Amino acid sequence: MKTGWTAGLACALALLFQGCATVEDRLEAARTPAEIAQATADFYVHDGGDESCCVAVVERDRTVFAHAGSADEHALFRVGSLSKLFLHPVLLDLHASGRINLDRPVTAYSKLGLPPEYGTVSLRDLLMNRSGLPREFLLKFEPVATTAAFACGFAGTHIYASFDSREDFVRETWKPWWRQALRERREIYSNVGFGLLGMTVEDALGKPVEDILREELTAPLGLADTAYEPRPDQTGRVTRACAGHLPWLVRRGHDVPDHRLGDALRATGGLLTSASDCATVFARYWGVIDAQRRVRNFEAFDDEAVFGLLRVRRLPSGRRILYRSGMIYGGASFVGFDPVDRRVVVILRNVTSWPDRRGFAVMDALARRDGGTATPTE
Repeated sequence: MKTGWTAGLACALALLFQGCATVEDRLEAARTPAEIAQATADFYVHDGGDESCCVAVVERDRTVFAHAGSADEHALFRVGSLSKLFLHPVLLDLHASGRINLDRPVTAYSKLGLPPEYGTVSLRDLLMNRSGLPREFLLKFEPVATTAAFACGFAGTHIYASFDSREDFVRETWKPWWRQALRERREIYSNVGFGLLGMTVEDALGKPVEDILREELTAPLGLADTAYEPRPDQTGRVTRACAGHLPWLVRRGHDVPDHRLGDALRATGGLLTSASDCATVFARYWGVIDAQRRVRNFEAFDDEAVFGLLRVRRLPSGRRILYRSGMIYGGASFVGFDPVDRRVVVILRNVTSWPDRRGFAVMDALARRDGGTATPTE
């Protein structure tokens, strides 16, 4: 039997750790996809401190949504790098219809005035992360550029401010180490490479990427929640841009600047969209994944290996999944593709945080519910 002070201590500890539940704790009691999705959304808002979170579980025959805080499946989130997955099928369709040729060199279309090394890089190389271009604008430690990048949030700019215009981008391309990277041609996930791809397609078609996406994807699919710049009828549904783990020195939940990427990198991660639209687009993304799997078997890849625009991950249950995370000021996102059950999981948050790994716990809970390891199907 507890004495008065031990009972008080136990109560205090319970209160102290009440907000420290993990996703795994919440998923333990969840049984259905709807319960798993809701447990995840509740974790991020009630335990993680987010203001808004929406989760979608897309299965073969249905889609379930869950949300917590001031959001629903039609709230607009900043999805960062998930923007690339919206453009990927569009570019493949443009190639199939002969309007662009992904196997031609960048210099055949680009009007940027690029160094000669870009004559050996095709649009498909940029799309599949085979150009050798660095992940970000920093290829090696540059004290001034690095300090400016990480201090930008406090100065009212954003981390990609050095790419706000095409002219800014071109200056970077002429740096000796950028040119050397193209000659080495390592396979590396590259935000700047995808930005260059977006600008090159704009030059090829003579229209901005916003018009390309609207004409080729959002209008044909009837997507009402997706845009690089929200329309007047959408602005009331844009989630508040808040601090999460980042930026440093800004308290969690407080406002951060609601930046938009400039012309050079808009294609890389500039979309605002909803869980509803993500569910529609990513359910169709299986066609892209299946085509890649016929060429390369990702089952033999190590964790974190690049597979097109996605990465590979083995879950504790033994399954290998493909995933992509996104992070931008005011948004953090996750999408996972489980080839066994043809299931997609989408998590959208309204905070600036490092790519979140808790999405793996959600996918593992769903996999275990269905029996764990199995053979991927197409």
